[in-house]
Amino acid sequence: MKNIRAAVIEDNNLTRVGIRSCLNEQKNIQVVGDAETAAVGLKLLQDNKPDIAIVDIGLPDFDGIALVQQFRQSMLAEAAEQTKIIMLTSYTVEQKVLAAFAAGADSYCVKTIKFELLLEAVYATYEGYSWLDPVIAKIILKHTRQLTAMAQQKVAQPITISAIAPEQAGIPETEPLTNREMQVLELIVQGYTNQQIAKKLYLSISSVKVYVRSILDKLCASDRTQAAVIALRAGLLE
Repeated sequence: MKNIRAAVIEDNNLTRVGIRSCLNEQKNIQVVGDAETAAVGLKLLQDNKPDIAIVDIGLPDFDGIALVQQFRQSMLAEAAEQTKIIMLTSYTVEQKVLAAFAAGADSYCVKTIKFELLLEAVYATYEGYSWLDPVIAKIILKHTRQLTAMAQQKVAQPITISAIAPEQAGIPETEPLTNREMQVLELIVQGYTNQQIAKKLYLSISSVKVYVRSILDKLCASDRTQAAVIALRAGLLE
């Protein structure tokens, strides 16, 4: 793997310096810069176009969501997509989690994440995969269920989560998931392993693997995490 150029945008000095130092200790990661405000962070991304940007959602001048949106709007599409975004958020504030998910970042981590897992997220995101913290997945799943319940009761409620791209949103309609695949998908979103899914649904491991492969194919997902992200963004789970 070639060197990964990373940037850290976080207003907490201790957290920012800690992440920067830990990343720089890795032989194949180079931190090209860090910032404690969104304005400085935006210029950092525009000037350096790093491979990975770790962005805190709660920045003092304007939030990480607006930063990501402004960065992508200010660059040519190809250049903007070159920089993968890992959004940091606090799982104690539900609306922050939902807003981070709606921002369309590539991966989502809680701020209390251990560095070993953050490093795993960095490598996975760099390779083009999504990394979704199970805590965030559960909060989003809870929210979508609440919205579904309100819709059934005909209660008007603004939807916080943005839809995915139109071409992805149509995937479930062209190749609908079976009831069993939906059950497996929900457990994937909740962070269950194949072995745990097999035990919970009284299936063999080989059967679970077949269902998982079918789900990935139908959702055009490269891995389980990406399937979870697509499912949540498309509102597949009720």
